[in-house]
Amino acid sequence: MHVPRLRPVLSLCPTAHPRLHAWGLAALLATLAPGAWAEAGRQGAAPQPQPVAADPAFSTPATEHIASPAMLRAFLTELRQTRRPQSFCFVQQAFPPSKADPEGFALVWMVWTTGSHIYRLRVPPPVLPGAPNPAQDDDPAERGAALANGKSVNLRTDVVPTDEAVGSSTFLVSRPWVERIQGQCRRIGTAVRVPAFRPPPP
Repeated sequence: MHVPRLRPVLSLCPTAHPRLHAWGLAALLATLAPGAWAEAGRQGAAPQPQPVAADPAFSTPATEHIASPAMLRAFLTELRQTRRPQSFCFVQQAFPPSKADPEGFALVWMVWTTGSHIYRLRVPPPVLPGAPNPAQDDDPAERGAALANGKSVNLRTDVVPTDEAVGSSTFLVSRPWVERIQGQCRRIGTAVRVPAFRPPPP
């Protein structure tokens, strides 16, 4: 059986457009590597996913466009999911110009693998040379808590077999849509692992 070649996973040290659907959307950074979502298969484990074809709409997100370590810790603290390791994958998707968005836009999908949810992070427009990066000016704790309380796709309850089955729903998504994002995350996404940690006192 062919086993895909593994790449490094980003680990976080515990010390340290509404045009899609209405729902939308401590710490030490190690090296970022595309395709780091795959894990080694154990003896008797389920077969590894088949290779995913390249999709020009997807790319590996820049470091500043994914959730920071502090933001992820705040996200997990808000959801009270700090007692065991948590895995995430981030992949960027570009959307072409349209009447609603003449210049097009991009999103970063955050696949919370352990929690079986998909969230979206809006990619800000390019920053002019010398200007401060807006993402660096935000409070990561506030952003993490806001993300935790925002809309997301629950992969256990919000997924239906086909696009036709989605109908006029404002929260359901189709299985092909989910598989496209998950597949591209495995192919070129950035994987992040947050070890278990003890939140600071309130």
